Amino acid sequence: MPTDLRASLCQAWSSWAAFFCLLGLNGFTPLSAQQVLTLACEDKTDFPNVLGDSQEIDWKKPGASIEFVMRLGEELNFKVVIKRIPWKRALELELKSGTIDGLFPASYKTEREAYGGYPMKDGKVDDSRSMFVSSYFFYKLKTSNLEWDGKALKNLIGPIGASRGYSVVGDLQQMGYQVQESDDVRKDLKRLSDGRLGAIAGLESAEDFLLETSPDAGKDITKVQPPISRKHYFLMLSKQFLNKNPELAQRIWDKTRELRDKELPGILRKYMTK
Repeated sequence: MPTDLRASLCQAWSSWAAFFCLLGLNGFTPLSAQQVLTLACEDKTDFPNVLGDSQEIDWKKPGASIEFVMRLGEELNFKVVIKRIPWKRALELELKSGTIDGLFPASYKTEREAYGGYPMKDGKVDDSRSMFVSSYFFYKLKTSNLEWDGKALKNLIGPIGASRGYSVVGDLQQMGYQVQESDDVRKDLKRLSDGRLGAIAGLESAEDFLLETSPDAGKDITKVQPPISRKHYFLMLSKQFLNKNPELAQRIWDKTRELRDKELPGILRKYMTK
């Protein structure tokens, strides 16, 4: 290549490089630099939020919460990557260390602020920007004399089963009850049926689904009224993400509120229709 032509090409390339750098400094973001948001959720069924007992996701029917966060990513032009891992590890290790950007769906507990952040307003968690609201209930054998008046249990014989890391575990322990944590709700139902548990404390949506789809267990077990608690569930974000992207975090939570009211009812409908 002639020296003068090589010099001209180099000069032209330098000019274009400078031009694109200037665009970058003025807010231009190429498509290849799309924001990636890495989120984690439970690797066990939590109907209707997350379906399947696996680290893999069945994209034909992944669960309402997974569909919701994917829709959130589309609205904000994020590429959302979802990891399915055990809840306790996701919360206390990966969210805390910042190896994931967020975790869903998570109810609010003060001690969880040590691991990540929630949408806040005036120093308190902002329930208006939650993903959804759900309830915890006790479940017992139909032959059991267990009673719950909303404050205390009567005639409880044996420990209470609950999913490891769930907020209801701490609530019950503070009330003085013995709780056996596990990683498998179906096994808890079996232990209850066998008389090894006095009751189960679980999320209404998940427990009701399992009882409906497990006729053998469902015929022996019933839900106890009233609910133990009614809680809002959030998309938590890691402290590392919050520190690096404070304004973006608020946009994510604001959009969560908007989509919850606009999109979530339609997403839920197909999971609730038999």
